[in-house]
Amino acid sequence: MKLLLIRHGETDWNKEKRIQGREDIPLNETGILQAINCGKALEGTEFAAIISSPLGRARKTAEIIKEAVGIKELVIDEDLIERDFDRISGMTYKERREFDASGQVDNRETREAMLERMLRSIFKHAKEFYDKDIIFVSHGAAIRSVIDEYTDGELTRSKSILSNTSISVLTYDGKDITAGLYNMLGEEYKEKYGTDK
Repeated sequence: MKLLLIRHGETDWNKEKRIQGREDIPLNETGILQAINCGKALEGTEFAAIISSPLGRARKTAEIIKEAVGIKELVIDEDLIERDFDRISGMTYKERREFDASGQVDNRETREAMLERMLRSIFKHAKEFYDKDIIFVSHGAAIRSVIDEYTDGELTRSKSILSNTSISVLTYDGKDITAGLYNMLGEEYKEKYGTDK
């Protein structure tokens, strides 16, 4: 079965290159259009459910995709929420680098804790809907931790940023997860994986 990990659409903070964390920043007009286009690219493919982070930007993305694809079930899962960035949330990338270089300490969620809860959600729903493809809508850092885990840190090494509404694919065989292609836009996904007719 395929497990699609989709990052939410763009927000104004994404546009301003700010660390978003758990602040509930809504999709902007571009983000809504991205979600619509992602949904269109997935039309004709059958999914048992779409599982979303509770934050508005992810939930709205999931709702748009759900309607476009005709998915019956939308599940909200707290474990798919973005990383808690604590004091650096809201900072630009430059401000974050300065904060980290200053030696100041904060209480941001560890990568290990984030990965643990993401995998808990993924395995839980993969087992629940086993043998039927499902979609997870989450956030950049959260999805990145999973992709890095199954590609030996390829995203981190390449310093790639996951695009808004990018699609990353995992395969689950009832026991193990393997990574497929990642950070694809909707049209790229459609070209590589096709759609069920």
